[in-house]
Amino acid sequence: MKRFSLKYTLLTYRLDQLWFPLAFWAFFVILTLLLGEQVDDFDIARAYIGVAIPLIGGFMAAYAILDDPAIELRFATPIRAAQILFERTALILLVQAVCALAFILFALFIGVDFSPLGSALNLHLSWLVPTVAMIALGTFGAILGAQTMIGSFLVGLVWIIEVIIRDGMAVNNWKYAYIFMGILSPEHPDLVSNQIALFGASAVFLFFTWLLLHRQERYI
Repeated sequence: MKRFSLKYTLLTYRLDQLWFPLAFWAFFVILTLLLGEQVDDFDIARAYIGVAIPLIGGFMAAYAILDDPAIELRFATPIRAAQILFERTALILLVQAVCALAFILFALFIGVDFSPLGSALNLHLSWLVPTVAMIALGTFGAILGAQTMIGSFLVGLVWIIEVIIRDGMAVNNWKYAYIFMGILSPEHPDLVSNQIALFGASAVFLFFTWLLLHRQERYI
């Protein structure tokens, strides 16, 4: 039996999970063009790729699995939990990656200087690390609570707390959980350790999500 269900994933992919990130992309493009002479374009660009994109990815991940209109049939098929998790989260990450790369190209085209973020690798890690972390957190929260709203609430709560106390997050023992360090504090001496810790935490969240997905009766 064919176990790879990418076709099913694409057919059941909700359009709002496509136009929602595209709408934010267009909003920040317009904002950059309108405020280019009043606000530093670099600040707008990094706010989008390193702060907005992780939030959007986390929200989308919270709805990725449990919001499936045919979830009972999905669980009735011999598809492994790992495959369901991978298909849904990878597609979200792909959409966010396309938005991030498209905005970076747009920003470079209008002359935005990303050198404060360091090398090209650091530039891409500055959005990739927090996005992966938020996707993992949103998925885990939704599956743990068996409700999409719990996942989105958890993502929003972590995001807004870290935005508000961002200066404190960078200097105390919470620095390894600071998801915006790469984009807001790129010169921080513990940046590499922070990124490794966040990738590790993401792996842990996804691992426990995978374990919980085996208890399919909770989500039907």
